Amino acid sequence: MSSQLISMSETSACAPASRKAAHKADDDGKCHCPKKKKPREKRVVRMPAVSDKVADIPSDSYSWRKYGQKPIKGSPHPRGYYRCSSIKDCPARKHVERCRGDAGMLIVTYENDHNHAQPLDLATLTANSEA
Repeated sequence: MSSQLISMSETSACAPASRKAAHKADDDGKCHCPKKKKPREKRVVRMPAVSDKVADIPSDSYSWRKYGQKPIKGSPHPRGYYRCSSIKDCPARKHVERCRGDAGMLIVTYENDHNHAQPLDLATLTANSEA
């Protein structure tokens, strides 16, 4: 019976370079395997919390839309997930969570860069137009 057992790595359609002949492709000749993800550039910023509410995030002149929230293991505070809504298809994302040791501090992690210019602040525009 043990001679019939084959490990999953041997039956995988996406084999290493030594077994490329067994690699399966579509009719177009393209591989069915998912592409490797590009490593995301992350930037971490610590800043004081605006309030005790979870929904209050510090402003940074971009518009953000919340698309998720998740409890973090070992922390009493959830992490909020936001994507840039200033322009369609902007790859910028950010995660906001409270510091475990100091609930008055936020840890904001930015992923990817914006593919557009920084939007103008409406408050600044109205103040300048009234002067």
